[in-house]
Amino acid sequence: MDITIVGAGSAGLTLALLLAPSGLNIMLLEQGAAPVQGSADYQRVSALNLASVRLLSALGAWPALAQSAQPYHAMQVWDADSFARIEFDAATERQAQLGFICDNEQIRRALYQQLTQHNNVQFVFNCTINSLVQSEREVLVNINQQQLILSRLLVGADGVNSRVRRDAQLPLTHWDYEQQAIVATISTEVAHHDCARQVFLPTGPLALLPLPGQHKCSIVWSCTPARANELLALDAGAFSQALTAASNSVLGVLKLDNTPNAFALRMRYANSWLRGRIVLVADAAHSIHPLAGQGMNLGLMDVAALGELISEALAQGSDIAEPRLLRRYERWRKAEAQTLILAMEAFKRGFSNAQPLLKLVRAVGMSSVDQLPWLKSKIIAAALGNSGDLPKIARPAGKSARLA
Repeated sequence: MDITIVGAGSAGLTLALLLAPSGLNIMLLEQGAAPVQGSADYQRVSALNLASVRLLSALGAWPALAQSAQPYHAMQVWDADSFARIEFDAATERQAQLGFICDNEQIRRALYQQLTQHNNVQFVFNCTINSLVQSEREVLVNINQQQLILSRLLVGADGVNSRVRRDAQLPLTHWDYEQQAIVATISTEVAHHDCARQVFLPTGPLALLPLPGQHKCSIVWSCTPARANELLALDAGAFSQALTAASNSVLGVLKLDNTPNAFALRMRYANSWLRGRIVLVADAAHSIHPLAGQGMNLGLMDVAALGELISEALAQGSDIAEPRLLRRYERWRKAEAQTLILAMEAFKRGFSNAQPLLKLVRAVGMSSVDQLPWLKSKIIAAALGNSGDLPKIARPAGKSARLA
């Protein structure tokens, strides 16, 4: 085997699809089941920016995904505790939309459907990894009933609790955001008009993300564990009332459609992303606060970067696990991840501080940005994936080449 990818989530599947045309023999190992066709339930969603859409379009996965994706043409962000407010709209940025809200499982389904067309890609689902060891030339993975898989390169795309990261003894920096994210789908009294909204509350941000149908949204309500426990203990009616109040009735009366789920929010960052012939991507290498909705985009750009460098190595007749190649990938994507992690931490700390002076400063700062078109355009260009050190496949048309 040339490459073994551990994890058949969106990142692992995308990397396999990027490399499949090269003719490399690729194995994907996934502890869960294979994606099965079905309608989107929007239990877990991601906001895909334009860079991610360009990537998925180039891979042929976007047409199937677009059927259930909800475009958003505007964004409104405000502070519940001050006059701070900022708004963005696609027309001002000369874009058809700012991004798309997509069902996470539908992303996997679209990628998997494309991958099944490649005979050089194999899958092992419901897979248990027994051990993982490497030599100078190859990586050996022992799975299930003592099945052995040898490969020249092993990629850990197995999420925040990465087995690959642990077995490769790659050290991890982490801290607890001291928040939980409550996710659910809701019905709204007022049409969302394809606008993504987020309000910063004293206990954390609440995002209202538009879904297909003008009166459906997905919520991501980040709050302290104590507040999360209080909310989850409420019946549907009381939860809906609390949600309506927290959103300041911006979409009128809100009604819970399903049982909310919650998960703890933690920052994780691997100090090293590689060891020998093992390399990490996406959530296995980093996880960030969901307040800006950039986690999925960051991971997809990781695999696009790694895929680009591996393709360059193949074109030059080099080893796909050559140390200099993997270090280039690590330097490239570490810089992007570090920038976003620091930005999310600054946002989180800045908006959770109740000191009157700091509240005034952030209110003045956000309102000032809203009045400066050139600065707003720089901020939104980064959020849209139209600026920064992007892989070639994800760049806007005409964007210059990346610096080496």
